[in-house]
Amino acid sequence: MEKEISFLRSYDFMKLGQAINHKNWQVAAMTVQRMQKTAQELELDAFVRQLTNIRQCVLHKQARQAKDILAVMMAKRAQMLNQRTEQ
Repeated sequence: MEKEISFLRSYDFMKLGQAINHKNWQVAAMTVQRMQKTAQELELDAFVRQLTNIRQCVLHKQARQAKDILAVMMAKRAQMLNQRTEQ
């Protein structure tokens, strides 16, 4: 539970967004890879799927689609953080 909250609060989400926004595809790819590994370890399947989709967008240099998927992820992240803090 503590590792999950730590992942949800990490700066990796912001770093990924900035890398995509600045079209820094190498940093974006490395950040996605690190986040995917952590999400798999924590069994956060929704994030694993979304990160896989972002990874494909990064590989094809599709910034708009990557930002759209990231926006959905951020909403899910905020929802999960709110649930965790209420408990």
